[in-house]
Amino acid sequence: MKSNLENSLFKHYEYEIEKKEAAKFLIDNLQIHYSENYDWVDEQNRKIDFNELDYPDLKVASIAFQNLKDSIRLTPKTYRINDINVITPEFLIKNIDLAFDAWKNNPWSNSYDFKTFCEYILPYRSLTEPLEDWRSEYLELVAQAGLKVKNVNQPVDVATQTILELKNFRFLDSRPDPIPYLSPKQLLFRREGACNDLANLSLLACRSMGLAVTFDFTPEYGASSKRHFWDTVIDENGKHIPFNGNCFGNPQGLPYAYNATGKRLAKVYRKTFSIQQNSLAVTKDTILIPDGFLREKNILDVTEEYVTTGKISYPINPESKNTTAYLNVFNLAKWRVIDWGQKKSNRIEFQNLGCNIVYLPGFYDPVSKKMDYAKYPVLLNSNAKQQILNPNYNKTFSYNLTRDKNKKGPGLDFNSFEVFENEIFTLYVWDSGWKKIEDAGAEKDFIKFSRIPDNGLFLVLCTKSNGYERIFRINSDTKQVEWY
Repeated sequence: MKSNLENSLFKHYEYEIEKKEAAKFLIDNLQIHYSENYDWVDEQNRKIDFNELDYPDLKVASIAFQNLKDSIRLTPKTYRINDINVITPEFLIKNIDLAFDAWKNNPWSNSYDFKTFCEYILPYRSLTEPLEDWRSEYLELVAQAGLKVKNVNQPVDVATQTILELKNFRFLDSRPDPIPYLSPKQLLFRREGACNDLANLSLLACRSMGLAVTFDFTPEYGASSKRHFWDTVIDENGKHIPFNGNCFGNPQGLPYAYNATGKRLAKVYRKTFSIQQNSLAVTKDTILIPDGFLREKNILDVTEEYVTTGKISYPINPESKNTTAYLNVFNLAKWRVIDWGQKKSNRIEFQNLGCNIVYLPGFYDPVSKKMDYAKYPVLLNSNAKQQILNPNYNKTFSYNLTRDKNKKGPGLDFNSFEVFENEIFTLYVWDSGWKKIEDAGAEKDFIKFSRIPDNGLFLVLCTKSNGYERIFRINSDTKQVEWY
């Protein structure tokens, strides 16, 4: 299939060298890309013929679907289609020609070289949305943006105006579809979507205009709950400028500037179309890698573009046969993977890490699909110095733990810790797992713990805990709580 596709495209662009090279770029990276979609099936697992795009608008489609649901029991059945199995030469030729038109014929694209064009304008898809022809329709929707900016040589201004052209789209906290991303046509038909859908809407609209745009993401916040991804547009100097492409109609006039570093970032990765040869999934069988983003071959570590970084060199058993380890941060009541490192001598080294964050190394067992965590966590402080948090049980102290917001830490990190009067709280320290230290009852706005080991990493829980609780240490010198 790949060779037939390649032959057709190369023959078509026989006398257009640059387009031929663009076609080669797409074909060389085709094998990692795919769609995630679904059908509705009945109780006999038979596909039900329903397509919302067959209706004049979302309201009519919703009524028709509800009538269908009232008559038979429906279940969504997801499936995956590899691009290499379905893409035609005609599909790619149309995409390439339209992408070149946008790149070559707009002043805001003049600063983009061929490599930038291939990676961030040319691709026929952005993530795993259902495969569709989208460029013409999206360009028609936002084409007026180029006529409304004062300086047409500044891609950031054009990107902002492009998003302003996306009128009457509604943000949803969630949606019932069992796939991560709506298709390009679904987005335009529904005019609504979840956070990631609307960010993708903005990306596709910008690329249709010849703007180099992609996604950056943090897989897990380093000292706060949940994760986030956002758009970036490359400016005339080649710098990626973050913006929130899922925000519409902010009345303050600058709705799309995004402070990506408001919360502490352990790692930031960039989505590319091309295979990144330094990615873990290129060198290691995916079955040996924990589920999640590290199984992707088209992610690029760009943490240094956002924050000051450091490295961790963690000692391990010299007899260990593991050569790859994983680094975790604490997020939503669990340690979660954000990076990987390699064994060098008797240590594991992790590079390019955000500072002022507590990390925990671990080895992944692909059989049990569980992580074997290190005995002690490590703090990479604001000066990029590492400190192993090995609790000293021979040096303990008492402390009144409060909800003092001034002791939460820098930035906008969210810490849900609350003191509930008369509630019993349990103090844990990490020592080859969460080890219970003591229980204590809350007294108005504080909890007094009396046997706190020095240099430990702690977690406090009670019956009202909701999974958003943050870990913390108590600085040996200042005796102040530092939340992570």
